[in-house]
Amino acid sequence: MMEPCILNGFFAPAQRERYLAAIPRRRSVRLYQGDPDVGQISALNYAAARVSLPGVRIAIGEVSASELYRKLPFVETIRGTSRYAALIADESIPHAAVHAGISGEAFVLEAVSMGLGTCWVAAFKRGGVNVPLEEGEKVKAVIALGIPGDESGPRKRKKLTEICASDPAQWPLWAYNAAECVRIAPSAVNLQPWRLSFAGRTLLLSGTRSGASLDMGIAMLHMSLGVGDKPHMIRWGESGREIASLNAEDRL
Repeated sequence: MMEPCILNGFFAPAQRERYLAAIPRRRSVRLYQGDPDVGQISALNYAAARVSLPGVRIAIGEVSASELYRKLPFVETIRGTSRYAALIADESIPHAAVHAGISGEAFVLEAVSMGLGTCWVAAFKRGGVNVPLEEGEKVKAVIALGIPGDESGPRKRKKLTEICASDPAQWPLWAYNAAECVRIAPSAVNLQPWRLSFAGRTLLLSGTRSGASLDMGIAMLHMSLGVGDKPHMIRWGESGREIASLNAEDRL
């Protein structure tokens, strides 16, 4: 039998409701009007501790944007904020890399619910991360934090049918909603390296490329949130590219 995921029941109903409401509002913000204020930093520190799964630590730092973020062709440089969150994982802990994606996205949705802008960044200058690391820890990504200063346009996403193995319109509503939440989740350079399939009572999340643990964790959280308040169980995948399966209770 597949191993249950610690995500089951980890977040309280009020948290899940808040995160689900924040998903449509989340955008990758690259231009900021300034740093979060003292009260927001305090709330973010609390949230960082609350959302961290085993093997994960989220630390909020402060550094000049030019010292932290790499310049990439055709990608707008992050400007206007010195605050960031370092997403740290100890990969000696089982599933820590995927846990980092789950925890990091929960942290992002907490920030969005506070009215802050965020941006996942994998291309960063490791020397610019001024957060002390413990033995075995590695910074998997950084998340820009600040007062949003730009009005982002529509998110570029694949059609739902492009990431589903069959027509999701034929799936139960809970499975369709979960798949739609996965579709609008952030991923590295918007590759959306996910594949969803449904059979019986099981929604299966698979990966389409190796080395996408953060993206898989983000997708797992969105998949769970998309079910809403419907009781469900997530288990780790058994083999190959299968990442996780989700079963929802059909009874009222």
